[in-house]
Amino acid sequence: MKRRELLKALGYTGLAEAVSLRNLSFAAQPNRTLVVVFLRGGADSLHMAAPVNDRNYLANRPPELRIIEGAQNAGLRLPKGFAAEQDCRIHPAAAPLLDLFQSGHAQLLHACGLTNATRSHFVAQEILESSAQTQSRPIASTPGWIAPFVRPSITGKSVDFAATSAGQIRSLQGLNSGINLVGELRNGLSLPGDTVGRSVLEALYANHPSAPGSDPVLQVGRQTLQQLALVDDKAPRINGRITSYMAPKSVSYNTENYDWQQAVQTVAQLIRMDIGLQVACLDLGGWDTHEYQSGKINNLVRQWSANLRALFDDVQAAGKHTTMVVVSEFGRRLRANASGGTDHGHAGIVWALDTQARGLLPPTLWPGLATDQLDQGMDLQQTRDVKQVLADLAQRVLT
Repeated sequence: MKRRELLKALGYTGLAEAVSLRNLSFAAQPNRTLVVVFLRGGADSLHMAAPVNDRNYLANRPPELRIIEGAQNAGLRLPKGFAAEQDCRIHPAAAPLLDLFQSGHAQLLHACGLTNATRSHFVAQEILESSAQTQSRPIASTPGWIAPFVRPSITGKSVDFAATSAGQIRSLQGLNSGINLVGELRNGLSLPGDTVGRSVLEALYANHPSAPGSDPVLQVGRQTLQQLALVDDKAPRINGRITSYMAPKSVSYNTENYDWQQAVQTVAQLIRMDIGLQVACLDLGGWDTHEYQSGKINNLVRQWSANLRALFDDVQAAGKHTTMVVVSEFGRRLRANASGGTDHGHAGIVWALDTQARGLLPPTLWPGLATDQLDQGMDLQQTRDVKQVLADLAQRVLT
């Protein structure tokens, strides 16, 4: 029974006067965390998941730029295809994710993109990460797309969001109750001057009679110090110093890309700390594969999928309700270019992993790969609006 329903029942039956409500306790809703992974550069969705026996796919791409079947390094067949009567597979380097698809913990939505397509990285990322729907309005003044779904902390004793990239994260614009931690957590909490530096900052942002309490700079400074102190208090230590993250023995992180490994482990550690984390944003760049795509994407998919799976296993082992969604600003063209790569396209993939095995993505509306089915005769057609898909997912996870 919900709290409101119980109080209403007590009021109607006259028991409110006979029962001391101060002695009643109500189970809190478990904290849910949404992890947003942005593949910067325009990931080639048709080299990550594809209908491998589609004759148009076979005709337009050399073997090294497509997922293949029935041979060495064949793609991994999905238990449920996204294109009717087609053999749908994911890249072989994404092997760590396969059993999550088989168990219902992973989904993908193909042919998903911006309704106002653009081939500009900057414009596409700005539209995707903002709450604006089109390029026609001033995008810079709009909040990030995640902002409407984050519940502001009532007590102020939580870290509502975290990011692992330097600078402001566009998706989080409009929120002020979070922190950016770059590199290992122990490095991210190292302030200039260590304890002396912290004392200086605390004095700088302390209450002063001459400083109005509504001063936004003071408010942000105090809040940031409070959140750093909260993380600092929860972080494990040896001899008084924060230690490197030690994942459970059953969890294996890929160490090839140090920055990506540390970003994912930092998020795992923050989720395990129970600091009220609602959203975490991570970036993995390098997906702008205009040339020599085959080797690059093999490495990227291997590193990305291995650590995405490690993060999933890590938080699931801790019993944390976590959803991971993966996007890129756009996909790439069906046809390969002369440099062994692919150029900027339109529709791509949204990936979702959920520790509760909830179906959070709608089914793919596969448009086909024949020339007359392509966007401008070149690109995979967008059949679902990625911004609406992300908003619906965030609504279900965070509210």
